[in-house]
Amino acid sequence: MTATLRDRGECALLEEIRRTVPAQGRVVLGPGDDAAVLAPSRHPLILTTDAMVEGVHFRRGWLTPRALGRRAFAVSVSDVAAMGGRPIAALLGVAARPDMPAAELREIVRGVRVGAGTVGAALAGGNLAAARELSLTVAVLGEAPWRPITRAGGHVGDQLFVTGDLGGAAFGLRLLAGARSIGRGASAVRRWQRPVPRLRAGAALARGKIASAMIDLSDGLLVDAARLCRASGVGARLCGDRLPLAPAVRRLPARGARALAFAGGEDYELLFAVPPARLDALAAVRRTLGCRVTHIGELVRSRGVRVVDARGRALALPRQTGHEHFASP
Repeated sequence: MTATLRDRGECALLEEIRRTVPAQGRVVLGPGDDAAVLAPSRHPLILTTDAMVEGVHFRRGWLTPRALGRRAFAVSVSDVAAMGGRPIAALLGVAARPDMPAAELREIVRGVRVGAGTVGAALAGGNLAAARELSLTVAVLGEAPWRPITRAGGHVGDQLFVTGDLGGAAFGLRLLAGARSIGRGASAVRRWQRPVPRLRAGAALARGKIASAMIDLSDGLLVDAARLCRASGVGARLCGDRLPLAPAVRRLPARGARALAFAGGEDYELLFAVPPARLDALAAVRRTLGCRVTHIGELVRSRGVRVVDARGRALALPRQTGHEHFASP
């Protein structure tokens, strides 16, 4: 008979987790006490948190429990990458149904721990609570050995670049949500299941003082570009013909592919602005970023985000410009 969380009880579960998550790295005291204890840092600290809620961000069966934990860490640490930081430790809050198998909880914790370890961070503690649906909340502590990059440093004339490719994760999510035959979209599904936080690229852009402003693309290029523009007090002109489309998206009709790239979200790539005087510096470090980088536009004086084609003609925007919680459908 499969043991559930109700069968094991909170104390036994927490003790089991404590035994499997040793203190490491900067963690002096890990799970098992009222709070974790970390060694002090000489650098400014970066704190971020993100949640994944069943029925909102994922459905059961889309991911194994371990992959779910790993994804929860990746989407949270992406915010550290967007500021050029280096992750140190993570806290995991799990809310779950009492009838959830205890083995699934162990695998979720293992997934977070493995994801953190892959980028040199440690799982330092967390919380466990009963709920009607499964949710994972991951808080990440990072440090900024160099000046953190914010959304607010962009200026008119700065050139806009994006890491990696766009639209693949959104396409994979649509395949999963539609319960369609995945077939040739398998790479897109994997792209959604295992996002890659651009920590290496973000750190290089911060270390070299190359990017003036930066944001990670979680909710869609248009929405997140608008957030960067508002913070910097500028506008943006994007070239729709330059978008680096994910391989699975390139096979779709042009209009649908462009909509996924502009508004699909879930890419967790970095959108960043580079002053003209730092373009040579970007070229010098390009091979060390760990991913390709594409020039897609520039910051302009007029407010808002405008999309044009290669000839400068305005392109129609998707009806849905990206994901925003609490927005009307």
